[in-house]
Formats: sequence, C-alpha cells, structure tokens
Amino acid sequence: MRLVLLGSTALIAVAIATPVAAQEAQADAGAADGITEIIVTAQRKEESLQKAAIAIDAVSGDDLVSRGITNATDITKAVPALSLPSVGGNIASIFIRGVGNVTNSSYNDPAVTPSYDGVVLGRGGGVFGAAFYDLARVEVLKGPQGILYGRNATGGAVNIIPARPEVGRNSMGFNLSYGNYEAVDTDAHVNLGVSENSALRLGAAYTTRDGYNIDGTDDARRGSLRAQFLIEPSRDLSLRIGADYTHVGGKGVGGSYVGGFIPGPGGYTFVPSGLGDSEGFNSPASNAFRSRSLAAPAFAFLNPMNADQRQDSSYFGVNAELNWQTGIGKLTVIPAYRESTDDSLFYGPAFNTAHTKEKVKQASFEARLSGSAGMVDYVLGAFYFNEKIKANNEYNQEFVLPILNYAHKTNSYAGFGQLTAHVTDKLRLIGGVRYTHDKKSIDGLITNFITFCGGPPPALVTPPASFGRGCAAPGAMPHYPNFLNTVDTINWLKANNWISATSTDQPNVQVFPLLNGVGAILKTYKPVKDTRGYSRVTWKASAEYDVTPDNLVYATVESGYRAGGLQMTESRTSYKPEYITSYTIGSKNRFFDNHVQLNLEGFIWKYRDQQITYFTVDTSGTLINSNENAGKSSIKGFDVDLVVKPTSGTTLGAKVQYLDSKYDDLHLFTAAPRDNFGCPFTFTGATAGGAPVKDFNCSGNPLLFSPKWTLNLSGEQVVAVGDSLELVANVDTAWRDAQWGAFEYLDFERIPAYWTTDASLTLRDADGTWALTGFVRNIEDKRRNLAPQAAPIGVAVGHFSAPRTYGLRLSGNF
Repeated sequence: MRLVLLGSTALIAVAIATPVAAQEAQADAGAADGITEIIVTAQRKEESLQKAAIAIDAVSGDDLVSRGITNATDITKAVPALSLPSVGGNIASIFIRGVGNVTNSSYNDPAVTPSYDGVVLGRGGGVFGAAFYDLARVEVLKGPQGILYGRNATGGAVNIIPARPEVGRNSMGFNLSYGNYEAVDTDAHVNLGVSENSALRLGAAYTTRDGYNIDGTDDARRGSLRAQFLIEPSRDLSLRIGADYTHVGGKGVGGSYVGGFIPGPGGYTFVPSGLGDSEGFNSPASNAFRSRSLAAPAFAFLNPMNADQRQDSSYFGVNAELNWQTGIGKLTVIPAYRESTDDSLFYGPAFNTAHTKEKVKQASFEARLSGSAGMVDYVLGAFYFNEKIKANNEYNQEFVLPILNYAHKTNSYAGFGQLTAHVTDKLRLIGGVRYTHDKKSIDGLITNFITFCGGPPPALVTPPASFGRGCAAPGAMPHYPNFLNTVDTINWLKANNWISATSTDQPNVQVFPLLNGVGAILKTYKPVKDTRGYSRVTWKASAEYDVTPDNLVYATVESGYRAGGLQMTESRTSYKPEYITSYTIGSKNRFFDNHVQLNLEGFIWKYRDQQITYFTVDTSGTLINSNENAGKSSIKGFDVDLVVKPTSGTTLGAKVQYLDSKYDDLHLFTAAPRDNFGCPFTFTGATAGGAPVKDFNCSGNPLLFSPKWTLNLSGEQVVAVGDSLELVANVDTAWRDAQWGAFEYLDFERIPAYWTTDASLTLRDADGTWALTGFVRNIEDKRRNLAPQAAPIGVAVGHFSAPRTYGLRLSGNF
C-alpha cells in the first residue's frame, strides 16, 4: 500500500512540476490543433473529462466509429481496466480491475453497473451489447460509485450515452461495413428539426455474421431501433422522450473442449482434448469427444448435443428526461421502463442443452436537484427501482436435470446528496452521503432429476464398480432431453421404459428404480420462498486542487455497497451484502499548449464479504451456480494515461495499468464430482449427495480477470491528399499480462499473456462528409481462451476471442 501511494505521489509530483512557463511560451494558435476535449456527465453535470476529478475513461462516438467498436466487448480496446468475458447466454459479465461476476443466473446483481441513456440496467444483457451505434460517448467509471449512481456499483459503472436530438438541424449519417465471415454491420441515423424548439432523432443498426466456430456458434444476428424526441419550450425547460428496441438472434456465444479430467486416488488427471479452438461444442469432432467422456453420478458416457443452440431475445425500453431550471436549481427527472424476454437454448459450460425462458420487467425513477448557494454547489436526489423476473429454466447436465421455476422481485430506493465547497478559487472540498434500502423476494421451486449408478446415496456405487454393473454400456442409462417441467420428464421416462409405468409426479423427494436394475433416479423437490431486506449508508470525501488551469490534483475516499440476495439453490438460498472502501489519488494535466496530456491515478480498494459466483455441489448432489461471500480482498495499483499530439496530424497514446490484487480470505465449498480445485482443502464433516464436502482455501490467489500489467498503445497519422482529401492511418495494440479466468485456479484456467493488434486505413473527405476505411482486427490471428471454465460434466472448456477479421467500411454524414 505504501509503495503504491508513494509511487503515485511521485508520478503526480513529476507531472505538476513541469514548468508552467513552458506551456505559456507556446503560441495561442497551436491550441486549435491540440488534443480534443471530451465532455462527460459522470458527475451529473457537463464538464471536460480533464476537469472531472474522478477515475474515469471516456470514448467519444467518433472515436468508437474510427476504431470499429460496434459492441460492448470491443470497448476493452480503449479501456485497460475493463474485461467482458462471454460464457454463453444473454447475461452480460462486466469486470473492472478484477471486480465482477460470471454467471448465467438472471437474479444476480452486477458489481459493475451498466446504464443506458442515464437509466440503470438491472440486467446488462442485449441492450448493453447492442447499443453501440449513434453514440455521443461511452463513460467507464472505475471504483465504487456510492453516491450519485443507482444500485450496487461497487466495482464501477459503464454509461452508454446515445447522441441526442439537435434543435434547428437536419442531418443524417450512416456506416456500412462488410468483412470476412460474411459480416455485415450497418447503422444509420437521421436528425430532424421538427420546429424551432423541437427535434426528432431516429437511429437503427443491424449486424449479421457467420459463426467463427465449426458448429456455427460465435455468430451474430442483431437488430436495433432507437427514437428520441426533444422539445425545448424555453431556455429553462426541456423534455426528451426516448424509446428503443433490440432483438438478438442467431446461435450466440460458443465454446470448445480443452480437455477432460479423469479422477483417481491421487486426484484428477488432465487429458487434452486435441480439438482446435474453433470446433464449438456441437461439431462432429466435439461430439465424438463427448461420447468418450464419463460423467457422474451415472458413471456413463455422454451423448452428443441433443439440440442446436439458438438465441431469441428481445429488449424494449422507454425513458424520459426532464430538465427544468428553477429559482433554487436545476431539477432533473428521469422515469424509465424496460422489459426483456428470452427464450433461448445455449451450451454454456457444455450443458446438453440449457433452456432459458424468462421475462424481466424493470421500472425506475430518479429525481435530482442541483445548484449553488454561495460558495457551495449541491446535488440532492432520490432514486427508486423495481424489478420483476419470472423464469422457467433448465440446465441439462445429461444425467442431472435441474428445472427451475421462480419469481424474483426487487424494490430499491435511495436518497443522496453531495456538496462541493469552493474554499478558494483553486481548492474544492467535496462530501457526499447516500442511504440505500433494498428489499428482495423469491418464490420458486427447484426440481432435480439425478440418475445414479446402483442407487442414490448411501447405496451409491463407486465409479470403478459401474463398469461391472453395466452403467457405462451404451443405452444402459437415461440421458435427459430438455424438459421445463417434471410431468413431461416423468412421462418421457415412462414412455421409454426407464421407470415403472405407474410412476407419478409427487411434490416431495422420490426415488424411481430403473427397470433394467442398474441404477435409480432421485427426484428432489425444494420450494424456495424468502424475503429479505438490506440497508446501508455510503459516503464520500474528496479534495480537488487546481495547480494551474490545466493541472489538477485530487484525492478521494469513498465507500460502496452491493445488496445481498436470494438464489435458487437447495442449501445456500441467500448471501450477504458486500462492502468496499476505496482510496484514490490522481492528477489530470495538459502541457505544451494542449499538445500533451498526462493523467495519473493511484488506488487502493478494500473489500469485505465480496460476492463471487462459482459452480459447486448442492446438498442433493446437484451441480449449481452459487453466489458466495469471500471474506476479504484487496486491490491496489496505478494508471498512467498519456496522449501526445506533436503535430496537427499525429496523435499518439499510451495507457498503462498496474494491478496487485489478492483474495485475503477466500474459502470455497464443494463435493465430488465437483471437487477439482487448485487450492489446498480440508474436510468439513458435512456431505452433499453422499460425498464429503471439502473446504478449499484459495486465500492469497489473485482476483479473476486482474492482469498485473495492462498496456494499450495507439497511433493516428493524418496526411493531406490534395486540397480536399485526407488519408488516415490508425494502429491500436493491447497487451494483457497473465490472469486467472475461473475460481478453481486450475492450470488451464490461467490465461497466458497476449498481444492483440488492430489497424485501419481511411480515405476521407476533409470536411467529414464521407469516408472509406479498410480495417483488420486481431492481426496476430490468435484466438485466446478469455473465459475458461471447468464444466459441470467434468471437462475443461474455453470461450475464445474472435480470429482475424477484416473488411471495408463506408461512412457518410450529411
């Protein structure tokens, strides 16, 4: 901690010690050719990114287009702190500096809060991934946002801000690109000045692409529409109303088998699959690998995938923003409603096959009053959030079929305030406080069908004996198809002569002996019904000092809170809130007449009861995705962000992040067959599914997705071609140090260090009316396993980044 603070302080001292006279000596005319300003609203007011004394990265809409960033995953090319692993399904996983959660469960609150057009998204999902067109900017706030932001933002926030309607202007624009894998990516917008005080802006986007994998997965089929109407009756009053719709289709995120684990007396032996990174889970070679894999608790060989993966998800939202300048300050009111439906099949971590059928409704309301009273600026506000989830899901593990039916509700409200005291013209002191109350309820039913070799515990036969009983013989054990209810499952078992024809479904635990005598089916029945409330006061204290008009230093201490929750598991049906206290010092600087920008940040984050998500074994012996609380974790490091513009046509950038992250107290609990962890263990004395539960002590390990070093380099060169044309060359390259991608801490889950490089060459009209760009992404043509998983069926899987892609893009603005 001391080294981080001392090192960061030294960097800041070097920055602000640059002679001010060297800046003043530059000609004023040079400022026009300097570094472009980005205006942000992260602190609920419009200000230059360089004047915002917070840890923030921002990318403008024009920069997003020039870099070819058309989805959420690619924003990591501009923000070193950000990681977005994709493991299947439509739940967005967002990590900032190792803080986030990987999950396929819709009721888990994210630690990094996504928002769209000022509206907090309870579920990131399709809107977060599909909103990257016709944008004003994307803002990434790093660290807890415990005062001015909505819910649970202990790790940070990602704000997607669309371009707003412009009164008095008629314009339109488009981007159309075509590339390999039959990729078509297009978007367009039109701005209409309807009257002297109103405007309408319409936008649309469509993306289609063949899959990167042999089985057709890792494809894209996505369409989006957006409409906004702005009316400004007077200079003190404005009302903007927006609506958006997105549909996500295709097959969706895929993966490939990396290997399998064979249990033995001395532990598990890893056997590589020999498959390439582009097989997918449903190729002929992958299904042959599945058929050679022995799975518990039936101890029989797996079948090929029983269905093609598909996505069918829709997202709809309406929102408004009222701004009214009153005698006591500016009143901002933001009501919003969002709704999503999902009816998708996905392979996830090698399920066969999961089916999610969910509907989510979200309503929110925020009101803020901001203004000044003497030497004090103030922001006062209230926030309300209501969410209802109704789901009927199954996660087919072939010999284990969990069927979940549940309704989950959240009510959250908060009151907050922040004061900024202008002590002098250069010094400002800031204090803020927020009270948040969350109430959650769940009402559901878990039904697990579990096929055992021999019989359920305690009659369970050990794996070697299964061959003697014939469990591993072809056709000896039932492999579950995809059913969303127990009646259909039992009727299928009866119709195929696996269980007695007189079997009926009862609302309790049942045992169905197999008619062939080699095993039995245990059906567990667990109603889950609970309501819990969580409350917390979070606070912030900060100081800002303007060394010069272009040099700012700041220091902040801030706390954060993420509500506890309820989950659909048979044993641990709830988990506790998490808490963070963060310490930040930073400096933002412009030198040499706006031609050099150097921003520095040092940080220390301290977590208590941090929420994590991992696969474990429930009391019934079922493999589940469970939320737990890690006792303590700490994250410390620094960021350096340098931009140099030596000439009007040359811009160079470098971003460096150093992270030292560690779980100070992390204990994970599970039992066979899910007891393959790379951490020392002790026995707890408890059992799950007849197997002893182990306590794996993973304390001292780094947080997931927290590379020690991260480096982003960029360069742009603009060359005039005649009087009216320009040639623009762009190169972006990023290096990520080695990092861990899953909580088992197995060797294959360690993501090796890697480089990824993109480049483009653009010919454009000097006045910006049109541009033609040739681009190539991932020049190295390496698919990286950026989301490894130890799958529930006992194999190692990977979810890989895109291969080399290239194409042409035509853009126009009129």
